[in-house]
Amino acid sequence: MVTDTRRSVRVSLLVASAILMSACAAPARDSVPCTILQQSSTCVAVPLHEDIHEDEAKALAPAPEGWGYLYVTRPYSQQRSIKSRIFVDDALHAELGPKTFARIKLRPGTHTIKLTAEESEAVSIPVEMAKEAFLEYQIVEHLFSVEPTIKPVSRGRARESMRPLDLVVTNTD
Repeated sequence: MVTDTRRSVRVSLLVASAILMSACAAPARDSVPCTILQQSSTCVAVPLHEDIHEDEAKALAPAPEGWGYLYVTRPYSQQRSIKSRIFVDDALHAELGPKTFARIKLRPGTHTIKLTAEESEAVSIPVEMAKEAFLEYQIVEHLFSVEPTIKPVSRGRARESMRPLDLVVTNTD
């Protein structure tokens, strides 16, 4: 009788340990492993493109005739658990995580680009779309607050900052 009880306790502890270890080992579905400043961490998960699309975007391949590409980078790792949403003329086009970028296909003309993130103000900027335009989005951390910023950058600055970034999926792909 004592042996059966001990065996049941041992089996129960073994099963509980296995469940606990597997739960701790698997990241939450809304986060992914990432490396920031050469340290392992977790970042918010956003849908990413395959490498072939990413390579084409990083090469700054021209858009199809009658279109232009808007590139929006989030090259820094602040607020790594927060997704940023990109709206073009009030329509959601993509979600950025830390160290990601988006390439959005747009018709030429003036567009209002707005980025939102939880617990911070939305920022927006008008963009005159022709063949290509480049924006850099950043969430700056202060002691008790965060401050989002968005600014136009040069083609060279965008190309350089995109090298280590991952391309996100957009609704214009």
